[in-house]
Amino acid sequence: MVTPLDDVCQGCSNNCILSRVLTESDRKILLGRATQVHYRKKEMLFKQGSFQTSLFILKSGLVKIFVERRNEKNIIIKIASSNELINLTSFLQPTYEYSAIAMTNCEVCIIPLSDVQQFMSKKTEFSEELLRECSRIGSFIIQRMVSLGTKQMHGRLADVILYLCGKDFENTNIFEHLSRKDIAEIAGMSVEGSIRLLTEFKNDGLIRINGKEIVINNMELMLRLSEIG
Repeated sequence: MVTPLDDVCQGCSNNCILSRVLTESDRKILLGRATQVHYRKKEMLFKQGSFQTSLFILKSGLVKIFVERRNEKNIIIKIASSNELINLTSFLQPTYEYSAIAMTNCEVCIIPLSDVQQFMSKKTEFSEELLRECSRIGSFIIQRMVSLGTKQMHGRLADVILYLCGKDFENTNIFEHLSRKDIAEIAGMSVEGSIRLLTEFKNDGLIRINGKEIVINNMELMLRLSEIG
């Protein structure tokens, strides 16, 4: 279902970038051609390699952002939650550099890129806020690449568990929406390897596993394992 975004934005209580830095009159101008789209669970928002036409702001739900590989062993870069700009780190590139798929039912605000670019040239506060958010996400991705590229399997899985049990998902049961394959793809390892290590962590008392949920029992040791890699 598609809804004109200006109508929705008026009654929206989300503290997204539009409400933080734009006046009501500015929002009306920027959102003149924008829409809000409802995506069902497992629907693709955009696909890696396709032409980039819009800026996607996640209003509600969870979205998996991942790089597709030829051997079908994808790498999940991050999981976007409410108010995140899903394609911000590459939105000035001609094509999408990664894919995004809904992990839950989602509401997404979609703004044509040409309108965003025109607004950036006129509104300094808006441009600065986009740059700050892009820097924040970029720093996160760099840390992810350091983890994947320099740490052994135990350290990578510790990083993933700390991420999933951290403040980004403190208001949602993220594990309800994750398969063991997803966890493996975040950690950059095989499904078999991740399951084996999760069992090892459980037997060593680092974590507790309740169905799909993972709970950290020993935070100090988990942080130490992440640190030494």
